[in-house]
Amino acid sequence: MNWRPRPFSIWRMAWPLSGAIALWSARAKATDYDITSDSAAQFYDVRSPTGEVTVSRQRFVTTLGLSAENLTHAAGYDPIAPFVSIRARIRYDSDFGLNGATFDPSQTDAFVPGGAANSVDVMFAYLEGRRLLRGILGFRLGRQYVTDVLGWWSFDGAEIDAVTPLFLRTQVYGGLEQRGGLALSSSRFESDGVWRGSRDGFAASLAPSFQSASAAPAIGFAIETVGIRWIHGRLTARQVYNTGTSNVAGFDPSWAAPRTIDGWRTSTERIGGSIDATWTHVGAAQGGCVYDAYRAAVTHLYGSIDAHVHPRLSLGAEYDYYVPSFDADSVWNFFAAEPRNDVALRADATPADHVAIAASAKLRVLAVPVLPTDVGTAYDRAGIAPNNGHAFNEGFTGSLRWHSGTTNAGLRAAGDFGEEGDRVGADVHAERMLEARYILRTRVGLWHWDDRLRPDRSAASLGCVAGLGYRFSPRAQAMVEWEQDMNRLVEQRFRLMFSLTLASSP
Repeated sequence: MNWRPRPFSIWRMAWPLSGAIALWSARAKATDYDITSDSAAQFYDVRSPTGEVTVSRQRFVTTLGLSAENLTHAAGYDPIAPFVSIRARIRYDSDFGLNGATFDPSQTDAFVPGGAANSVDVMFAYLEGRRLLRGILGFRLGRQYVTDVLGWWSFDGAEIDAVTPLFLRTQVYGGLEQRGGLALSSSRFESDGVWRGSRDGFAASLAPSFQSASAAPAIGFAIETVGIRWIHGRLTARQVYNTGTSNVAGFDPSWAAPRTIDGWRTSTERIGGSIDATWTHVGAAQGGCVYDAYRAAVTHLYGSIDAHVHPRLSLGAEYDYYVPSFDADSVWNFFAAEPRNDVALRADATPADHVAIAASAKLRVLAVPVLPTDVGTAYDRAGIAPNNGHAFNEGFTGSLRWHSGTTNAGLRAAGDFGEEGDRVGADVHAERMLEARYILRTRVGLWHWDDRLRPDRSAASLGCVAGLGYRFSPRAQAMVEWEQDMNRLVEQRFRLMFSLTLASSP
């Protein structure tokens, strides 16, 4: 039996539906959303001097981002009204040129633990609320970044902050550190020194130095100034724990079970502080310090000052002290980590409205172990290592940028000079847009490096890039670039790269 709805039945369903659409549309107008996507593909081979392909790359990387703001529909973006938003970004990274044996545990000569031809990770995805309870409370829930004097860091969990009447904001957060080998995760933000990932699918005796990834509980605290425009300070502390099983030795014999340690233990434990001050038309100053409680030492100390000596000229100086630090499970904690000291002077000038000039001079002092007298003398005669326990490296950078309308051009030069070798060179780049849609891009660079430890590796290299693009809209474009590099060591190298950027918003 065929049934056909009567007209009044259709109208009775259409009225509620149209009302719901109208209501949703009215709310959607109060909510701002944004969808972005960036994709890049590159193809190249690295060949040996005899012609064999040693590295083949057919890489494709794409990201998809989504944000929706003002979910509470605050009228006119009331500065004291509650504000809720959602932000997320996902990355897909693949390399179709990798050899299949790289991922096959049975191919012990080629197998690389932790390698993957295709990987998907969530860069961030969180729900955020601000100005709750009359502007006092805020929160984030999900995968998120923390960026402060302790460095870039990512975790899955919750962050709650509260503003006090004393121009201070307290912040407490906790969850699980993002680590490679776990679902939809990357190893970019975990501490150095441990080769870690998923060991699913291969024997425990294979590559014992490759550690099995496990949950890493973390907790952090911070207090910072708010509401004072000319100065900002932040004091923060964070502790991360290792859990699960970890191999104690990386070279256990194949016939014996790996020696392991289990249970909760410290991964990192650090405290740091930073302060930034800005005076309009006068200058700025900043400084910071990080103390590693596991190493019981200061691992990072920096400071800088800038002065606006003229409306078109700024001068600055900076100092940076850094000591490498590692995960507490890492064997590298057994070895001495020597600090580096960087000092730099810089100048930025805009002699004309369309011209910008920047220059800097830098000095790096490396603390190196003092060699025994007999060994040190032999090295000194070879001109390889100093005998005073310090190595000095010097360098400079300079750039000239010019822009006018749809044309941008620039020159960049840099040099690094030290006991072990030198590197110096420059490149010129230009970009022009035609008819507000066609993009022309080029770059030519000439660089020379001198390796005193391996003189046969010294060479000069010439590189050229030509690109052509099309802009679909102010926030969407496609580019194709051809790169060619030439030097006596590798002869000719070529790379073809495609990129696509898309964005959508109301």
